[in-house]
Formats: sequence, structure tokens, C-alpha cells
Amino acid sequence: MTNHKTLNPVRISTLRPEQARTILLEIPAEREQVLLVRSLTGHIAARTDLTLVDLGDLRLAVDEACGLFLLDARFDATDRALRCRFEERPGLLRIQISAPVPPGMRPDLHDIGWIMLGAVMDEASWYTADGIGTITLVKRLTAVDAR
Repeated sequence: MTNHKTLNPVRISTLRPEQARTILLEIPAEREQVLLVRSLTGHIAARTDLTLVDLGDLRLAVDEACGLFLLDARFDATDRALRCRFEERPGLLRIQISAPVPPGMRPDLHDIGWIMLGAVMDEASWYTADGIGTITLVKRLTAVDAR
């Protein structure tokens, strides 16, 4: 059994409808825990009335984003966590996956995983600040999609 430090589970903000709704999820940096991120992504996306195809693409994208950390040989998952931030705004869904990374770690922009993110999301970006790598995924919602 793996020992884990105490993680902050799920926190849901209570902002007015015209403002962003933010949900934070922190999971142990373990591949089998990514199912929680996929599940939460599906629930959030379902509120936006995305098509089933778009909902599946979104879940696939967060799975891939988590995998870009967890499957990278340079990433040390020992006692690490992935922090997932979902921001729902009128017309926009922004998802950020972040974790501590070693210097110089970044996704290969020519890798099939990164190319897939670019194909199913409206925006996909990577940045590192203070030893934390962050993948940001953006899905624009049409007037029909947004609630």
C-alpha cells in the first residue's frame, strides 16, 4: 500500500452565475487515480450540454494531459500530486493540470499525445513556473453548449 500525504480533495466555488465556477481536484500522481479526473470532467462537461462526441473528446484530453506528466520518464511521482483546476465560464471551459516537474521537462510538441490535444481542444498550452508544470486546455462553448 502506498503512503500518501493528505490531499485536498474537491472544492467547489460558489460564485454568481455570471462569474466563473471553479472546481479543484488534487489526486496522488498515480495512473489509476486519473479515472477520478476523467469522471469529474464528464460531470462538468455534461452541465455544458456538449455533444457526446465532444464530451468523450474532453475526457480523452484530460486523460492524455495527465499522462503527459505520469508517463514521462523524467517525472518523479513519489509523494507527488496532480492538481486539476476546472474553470467554467459563460462560453468557455478551461482545464489546468499541474504538478512539480524537474528543470527542462516539457511535452514533446511532435508527440502524438500533444497533437491529439491540439486536435480535440480549442487551445492547448504548457508552461512552467517555480518548478510547477501546467497544461492548460480550453474548450469554447457555443451558445447552445453553455448554460
